[in-house]
Amino acid sequence: MTEPRRAAGHPIAILVNPRSAAARPGLTEYAERRLAPLGLCAVLTTQQRGHAADLARLAMQEHQALTVVTLGGAGTAAEAAGALVGTGAALAPIPTGSTNVFARTIGWPMDPHEAIDHLVRVIEDGQRADPVTIGHVAASGQERFFIVNAGAGVDAEAAGLVERHPEWKRQVGQVWFASATVLAAARQRRRPLIRLAIDGGTPFPMASVSVACTRPYAYFGHHAFDLIPDAGHDGALGWLGSVSPGMAGPAIAAAGAFTGAWHLDSSHVAHGVAHQSIVLESSGGMALQADGEPLGRHRRIVMTPATGLLVLRGDATPH
Repeated sequence: MTEPRRAAGHPIAILVNPRSAAARPGLTEYAERRLAPLGLCAVLTTQQRGHAADLARLAMQEHQALTVVTLGGAGTAAEAAGALVGTGAALAPIPTGSTNVFARTIGWPMDPHEAIDHLVRVIEDGQRADPVTIGHVAASGQERFFIVNAGAGVDAEAAGLVERHPEWKRQVGQVWFASATVLAAARQRRRPLIRLAIDGGTPFPMASVSVACTRPYAYFGHHAFDLIPDAGHDGALGWLGSVSPGMAGPAIAAAGAFTGAWHLDSSHVAHGVAHQSIVLESSGGMALQADGEPLGRHRRIVMTPATGLLVLRGDATPH
């Protein structure tokens, strides 16, 4: 941790994920140099998963930071976002991860140096932070926020497979994600159905459920994967599920997400918006993921929209 001499201006803290920053030599130093004249008060480095949330709280409490800049991927940004909800401090996610979905959806350039330069202009121009809706998930005593998506069933099983074989992810990239989804759908045939209740309504059966607080759901290279077009409403979560086990629902949903959202009209898919809660229950337990991170298996999962996160936007045109 370093503590730059406070400059006159807007108190800013930088949170650095060293694994992401290491792939971009000199980026942290560049961010420090560009932001120092604007009020940089701390540069804090994460040491393990979950640490970004603690550092974001430290930045606000001990350094009075009003803007928290993350140099990392979606995981670093999500951890910081959860700590910033309802505090009045704003998040500025500089993308240094592999896909950077959240940063892209709020308009930040994908080149991190360009994004830092743009952040300088945003702060100098006095641009106000905007409120956005993110998601909160609770299961088996665990709680966490998500800034892009969460899921129970096929996508969570696929996330677990990817996590267990990171070397395949490095070697074949998105092909491994697609293969993991096929394997997960095959396994899902043997799982009990999920009972899904939206906003306190009557539960109904689903084979798998995906939830998003922003759109698109993901990116494959430069191509948007718009799985849940219902997402992105202020104060609500979009959801989409496969009606029956097997590959039909996931295959139709994936094809439609790439080619114009026609999957929403399929009888194999159900979808909608939740303004209050999404409750999932399964007698045999269901895999859970949030922002691509596997979170184990649970019999009951509750997801709710969370308001009160402020973000600094980029150019307002997702890349």
